[in-house]
Amino acid sequence: MAAGVSSRMKASMNNSNLSDEQILQSNNIAKGFIRIGKKDETLIYHIIKNSIASKISDFFIILSKDSIEFQSYLKEIEKKLTVKIKFAFQDYYGKKKPMGTADAIFQAMNQFPELKTSRFLVCNSDNLYSTKVIKILKSESVYNSMIAYNSDCLEFSDEKLSSFSVLEIKNNFLHKITEKPNIDMIKTDFNKKFISMNIFSFFGDQIYEYLSNCEINKYRGEKEIASAIQNMVNDKKESIKTFKICEHVPDLTIKDDIELLNRFLK
Repeated sequence: MAAGVSSRMKASMNNSNLSDEQILQSNNIAKGFIRIGKKDETLIYHIIKNSIASKISDFFIILSKDSIEFQSYLKEIEKKLTVKIKFAFQDYYGKKKPMGTADAIFQAMNQFPELKTSRFLVCNSDNLYSTKVIKILKSESVYNSMIAYNSDCLEFSDEKLSSFSVLEIKNNFLHKITEKPNIDMIKTDFNKKFISMNIFSFFGDQIYEYLSNCEINKYRGEKEIASAIQNMVNDKKESIKTFKICEHVPDLTIKDDIELLNRFLK
């Protein structure tokens, strides 16, 4: 998913040792296309590389309609890495920002009907997922599944954790997902907290109706993947299998994160 407008990145202050070019990119382009690390590659490039190591070779990149430059870049990556990349376009419905993650996947499935009858992985373009977690989800062929990250291992502040989703898990299946919880919930010590970083494996014929019927969040005005999968779990308790993982996930949310990724990718 790479159709967002990166509003938090653009609005954030620069307190790190970034190049003028990285500052320019952070203020103007989608986060997944900011060039980072010693090799000056994008986060999308690194995600695709880790997916290739998991023996994945077909990719659907969800973009905004005004993404001509990104499409050209991805065509170069397609040749360079010998993979297949197809573009889906998220319509903003005349608004300034997209309608959310559930809507992004829903539109992609409508544009590529083969996704309605196949199994596929979904992830953000602004988190650097490891080959390990991609392999885990790829290997689970019975259930829809997701990675549940141990919050103690993510190396994020409570404030940053509150921008993700908190998971409640029963018998290794998702029981409840709370999108962008308040800070008090994050600080409350209830056993181990597990966090979603938006990486999933879905069966198209099982998730589609929940994406189609996903309600609009009244506070954020978006159709969120958390809402869609919660509705799925409400209808069938053991429908989303979780894999608990303890590892850090380099993430691009604000400008200071670029410097952290520069160090991580040295």
